[in-house]
Amino acid sequence: MSRVGASLGLASILAWALLLLFGLAFPPTLAGGLALAGGFALAFGFQTFLVIRGAVALLAPFGVMLPALALGSVLAGFGVALPGFTTWEIAGFLLAYTAFLCCAFGVIPCDVYRLGYAPLPVAGMVQAVCAYGALSGNWPVALVAVLGQCFWALKWGSSNWFDYVLHILMWPVALVILSARLF
Repeated sequence: MSRVGASLGLASILAWALLLLFGLAFPPTLAGGLALAGGFALAFGFQTFLVIRGAVALLAPFGVMLPALALGSVLAGFGVALPGFTTWEIAGFLLAYTAFLCCAFGVIPCDVYRLGYAPLPVAGMVQAVCAYGALSGNWPVALVAVLGQCFWALKWGSSNWFDYVLHILMWPVALVILSARLF
């Protein structure tokens, strides 16, 4: 499952990148269709190519959130309306994720990452994210948390729940989006 999962994650990321390119020349629906077809064709049809294997090595584990964000952008090209994030949510995420990364790298002497290995803290975090999703109306966030917990419980990849719901690329992406909104 990990090879198929990695290919699916890469396909969604490639579709996201292709959407940006195709969106310059084609109408949104056509750009979205071409991006999806191209992303999946590249990820599954060219698995033995060095560039594709390198992208998997660089970006894996993809988890659930990064492909979900990518597919959400591609679906928006088809006119599917998904709830977005407010500027305050993105700013809060950046602050919290920066603190999380500082803890993971040992800059802050608190090992928050270890909570992702234990069932009770994971269940509590999933419940908290689901409650936030219900209160804010942002149901995709709750879906990502639950899918991450399912994959974690089934041991489809990492043994830490955080690896399913977070990805290091989310930090620069959130920073760019926040900067574009503020400046």
